[in-house]
Amino acid sequence: MAAFKPFRTWLARRIFPDREAFRDPPADAAARRAAWFDFLFVDFGILRLFWKNRAWVTPRVLRMNQPYPGDIARAARAGIRTIVTARHDPRHGGNALVAEAAQRHGLTYLTLPLFSRSAPFRQAILDAGLALKQAEYPLLIHCKSGADRAGFLSALYLVVAEGRPVREAKGQLSLRHLHIRASRTGVLDTVFETYLKAYPDESKPFLDWVRDEYDPEAIDRNYQAQGIADFIDRVILRHE
Repeated sequence: MAAFKPFRTWLARRIFPDREAFRDPPADAAARRAAWFDFLFVDFGILRLFWKNRAWVTPRVLRMNQPYPGDIARAARAGIRTIVTARHDPRHGGNALVAEAAQRHGLTYLTLPLFSRSAPFRQAILDAGLALKQAEYPLLIHCKSGADRAGFLSALYLVVAEGRPVREAKGQLSLRHLHIRASRTGVLDTVFETYLKAYPDESKPFLDWVRDEYDPEAIDRNYQAQGIADFIDRVILRHE
């Protein structure tokens, strides 16, 4: 798939040179067609037609990979009130289509941007924690693959909104959802593990630790991915 990336990028630019338009719901039928093309063939949404990487974290939270508009409609029928995306770059067709579907069904659409191959910025975690405390539930959390950033936010939700132990919550970063701990995305596990190393009894609230002591640069500097696992994650599974 990686070999076709230059061709896909060239074709995408020929069809819709202004990717900034994907930040918002499609303005017209032509913009909607462009969003669908980008979603299906540039962002590989076609591979997610039947594979959803979907699971209920609790009765209040559903997690999955990048949804189709039909997934948003089904979520609305199931009672979901808020859609949360962890994708850091909104310039993709899926963002435009989900924003439109959320608008159509009267759902709140929140962006809590994270990277999957580097430790999240301190403010990104604090902002996400506050948003998850204040969001209207039930909610749906997604990223591109549903493996890494969706897992991190699901774990954070359990900690800040449900009061679950970090030691338990970090299980949301799991091979069950195709999260590969030994790849570069394992840096997300290390965030929680660094906290537990400092406070094995979890005596200090996680968000207080993030505010006072968390050092994402040190975590990035010290984390070492394993070559084969990272190759599988980046090249075969193409996690973002």
